[in-house]
Amino acid sequence: MGSRMMTGDTFVSEPVAQVLRLYDGLIDQQAWERTPYEQIDKLAERLLDGHRNRSPGASVELHNWLPQAGARSAPELFETPLSIDDAREAVARAHGFSGWHAVQSSPTRPGDPVLERAVEDLLAGDTQSLVTALTGTPDLVVRRSHYGHHATLLHYLAANGVETYRQRVPRNAPQIASLRAKAQSLETQLRAAERELAEHRAFTATAKEFLKLLNGRQS
Repeated sequence: MGSRMMTGDTFVSEPVAQVLRLYDGLIDQQAWERTPYEQIDKLAERLLDGHRNRSPGASVELHNWLPQAGARSAPELFETPLSIDDAREAVARAHGFSGWHAVQSSPTRPGDPVLERAVEDLLAGDTQSLVTALTGTPDLVVRRSHYGHHATLLHYLAANGVETYRQRVPRNAPQIASLRAKAQSLETQLRAAERELAEHRAFTATAKEFLKLLNGRQS
């Protein structure tokens, strides 16, 4: 298997590049507006077409995610009939679901555009955009994907093995990990401050009620 560098800032293996080409046009910003059901169904249709056309990217996806397909050679895989349900099963598993049935019963909510944008910035090694996002949205470090794996930014940085097309590794990954750690520390401090403020408000409200009760008894 060969490999290549994309834009000089991100390592992308050739199998991942093949999957990127397979799903070209379906994994952009419009994908973030779809529910898991809608997105996985679209990718499954493309995967089915890729199988018919003997696309290398289809072979990668099926070998990785379709049960019993891993032991077959690429020619055997393409000669074996593939149904839309088979394709849906493979794509569902690639997105962290136990299968297509789990996608059908998943919450019908679209992706988090702020998180999805941050994932793409992270994988591109775009630290400037990532810093801006983390500064404006401190809880971004603990937000989770709406797909079955519920991955965080840290999972994506570690090339977590799901969403094959996102198995890209930025060359400045250590720097990004440091940014994420600092942002999580900031988010923890913010949560603590919010709790202290809530406790202060509760104490103030209780004190006011006590004073009212005390004044009532004195009058």
